[in-house]
Amino acid sequence: MTDATNKASARAYFEQFLNKGDMAAADEIFAPEVKFHYPLDDLSGVTAVKSYVSAVRTAFPDIQFNIADLISEQDRIAARWSLVGSQTGEFRGNPPSNKTVGVSGITIFNFEHGKIGEMWVAFDPAGLIDD
Repeated sequence: MTDATNKASARAYFEQFLNKGDMAAADEIFAPEVKFHYPLDDLSGVTAVKSYVSAVRTAFPDIQFNIADLISEQDRIAARWSLVGSQTGEFRGNPPSNKTVGVSGITIFNFEHGKIGEMWVAFDPAGLIDD
């Protein structure tokens, strides 16, 4: 696939799947056995990724990711991003704070046959909890 196609899929991950909660978008952008690595856990498969994002969006229903950079190299895309969201639901055992939090991070996507096959996400999860 081309850099432009892979970048469009990475943008769809942030804009459609994360920001809008469009679960159908996941079926279009992820390989069925996608591997998702992030500081709190490792997930495998589209269903597990959908479940995680659904839980995040329940805790932070107004969550918005903003892409600062998308850099491509063959079948890899690196994205530098930030997010802002209000915690109005429980998140990983923490009660709603009703406060707005912000976090910055980096995601590296590996594409396989035009779909995201593996992702590595780096951010400080403590930034999601406002004490």
